[in-house]
Amino acid sequence: MTKIRTTLALAAMLLGAAAPTHAIVAWDETTQGDLSSNGLAPTVLTIDAGINTVLGSVGNSGAGVDRDYFSFSVPAGWLLSSMILRQESIPGGLSFLAIQAGPQVTVSPSGAGAAALLGYVLYGTDQIGNNLLQDMALPGGVLGSGTYSVWVQELGGLSPYGLDLIVAEVPEPGSAALLLAGLLGAAALRRRALR
Repeated sequence: MTKIRTTLALAAMLLGAAAPTHAIVAWDETTQGDLSSNGLAPTVLTIDAGINTVLGSVGNSGAGVDRDYFSFSVPAGWLLSSMILRQESIPGGLSFLAIQAGPQVTVSPSGAGAAALLGYVLYGTDQIGNNLLQDMALPGGVLGSGTYSVWVQELGGLSPYGLDLIVAEVPEPGSAALLLAGLLGAAALRRRALR
């Protein structure tokens, strides 16, 4: 039994080694200024492998609705595996987040042209820690290489939000199968030795 536990622990370590560990703040409105409020000219973010944090604030402080628009590119061979809603997020009830392929959000704030969106979600405090890509029901729950634009909005009072954009290398198809085969083989050997 100890050998099986050791094998499983080794497999977990190997899988953990593939997880993103690098973390950067891609944008923080408190230090870098307000993200663009124009979907046709979103703030361009540079993201890297690992965790890329975006911290902003949207809503209406009495001077009109402040929307945030930003775009980023996922390089070839990589994917956006998650977009996690961070603890700093304090939606004013339900806040809105949408993603469109390309360097702009061409959908009007009134909703005209919404078919161009890849997905959208209304998020609240109950989704803190959730992967919003899965909540949007995107195929596979990930975004492959390419350029994407994000639209964040709250119609109520000012609402801070935080997002962790997690960029991971596209796994090689044979790697997971090879690891699984090795684990099954080790378990079979162990069962044989116990007989």
